[in-house]
Amino acid sequence: MPLLQSLKNLFKSFKSADAGLETAGKHWGERAREQVALNKPNSWAECPVVNSEYICPLISGQAHVGWLEYVARKYYTSPVSTALSLGCGGGGLERHGLQLQIAEKFDAFDVSEDALQLAKQEAQNSGQLESINYTVANLNKVEFAENSYDAVFASQSVHHIEALEHYMQQVGLCLKPGGYFIINEFVGPNQFQWTDVQLQHCQRLLEEIPESYRQMIREPGIKHSVERPTIEFMNGYDPTEAIRSADIVTELEKKFEIVERRDFGGTLLHLVLDNIAGNLSDSDEGKIILRNLFAQEQRLLASGEISSDFTLLVARRK
Repeated sequence: MPLLQSLKNLFKSFKSADAGLETAGKHWGERAREQVALNKPNSWAECPVVNSEYICPLISGQAHVGWLEYVARKYYTSPVSTALSLGCGGGGLERHGLQLQIAEKFDAFDVSEDALQLAKQEAQNSGQLESINYTVANLNKVEFAENSYDAVFASQSVHHIEALEHYMQQVGLCLKPGGYFIINEFVGPNQFQWTDVQLQHCQRLLEEIPESYRQMIREPGIKHSVERPTIEFMNGYDPTEAIRSADIVTELEKKFEIVERRDFGGTLLHLVLDNIAGNLSDSDEGKIILRNLFAQEQRLLASGEISSDFTLLVARRK
């Protein structure tokens, strides 16, 4: 996935009357501008090698079949009438979903007016705007009509939801019987309160990477450590970030039956590769380093010493 498209999917400015969402908006706006200017992937999920050799194979079993295409092939052999996209950001999910013929049309909601303006422009450019209806909404408070959608999608947005009980109740209400709620999500520690074991392994793996590959992308200097942020820092950085991420699966299971779960790690890679991922994609030596990281994370996941922080969930209303 190109960097700019990844940023559009990531960008959540969270502009609203809520002070926490407004703070988050400023943060993500600054990050998006920085990364577009750099034009270099700095997170694990933006790195092409990580996607083709790690994330995609864990989800679909194929190097170039991402999570949405995997879902489309398995669950949507013919398009449904209307799908819902929650936390749509720059609109990449809806545009790709239409291309994959998951649905004939999408309703898409996001709290950010800026992101929706971007999404509308991109849909206009691709000739898909007539098939997508964009609406500004705070997903902590939004209410939907009963049995109004054939499918519901959320990608890397549920971990920003604090009112998970209300959110899950509304998704269950609006989803038609037999329809799927599909989540591609971070389900690791709340507010990035990494475990001691996680941090120990991350520090060890980071120190194994030569300093020439640890030049930070977002700012000058060499990355020397992986640390647990304080709650005070998280509240200032982005009060919505991973606010109840560790509770997502538990709350989902109260309203839905999980029919498929495809974990794709990230427990170590997410932290080790943050701010340096783009340094490792373009050389044979960098790719060897990445493959070693993949193997070490998978070994620790298989042993049960760590658990996956990222997962694809396909759920059906009970």
